[in-house]
Amino acid sequence: MRSELRRIVAAEAQRRRSGRCPAVLHALGTGESFAFVAREDGFVDAASGMAVRAEADRILLPDGTAILFALDGDVGFAGCDPVSRERFTGRGAAGASVTIYDVRGDHFQYATLEWETA
Repeated sequence: MRSELRRIVAAEAQRRRSGRCPAVLHALGTGESFAFVAREDGFVDAASGMAVRAEADRILLPDGTAILFALDGDVGFAGCDPVSRERFTGRGAAGASVTIYDVRGDHFQYATLEWETA
């Protein structure tokens, strides 16, 4: 999964769990920070310029493709990337971090630095 799609998934997981959009996510693996702008039906990933919308079982990208996405239990989530066609899982409650796992067993951690309300 491309890095910008991973951070969009991480931001959406936090948004759905907490009801608030993260204003900044920090990628713990790379040390990079990424800003987000909350919108009523989703958010904008400032680094890529992608304005995404959320629906019950997917995250809609500007080009019309959709990342399949569903919450699973108290802290889990799962989905499928339409570009790579890879499944992913993750963990993160309404707390300060979220972790995404890909099919190869790699993991990607993000910390929430600030919150916004939509």
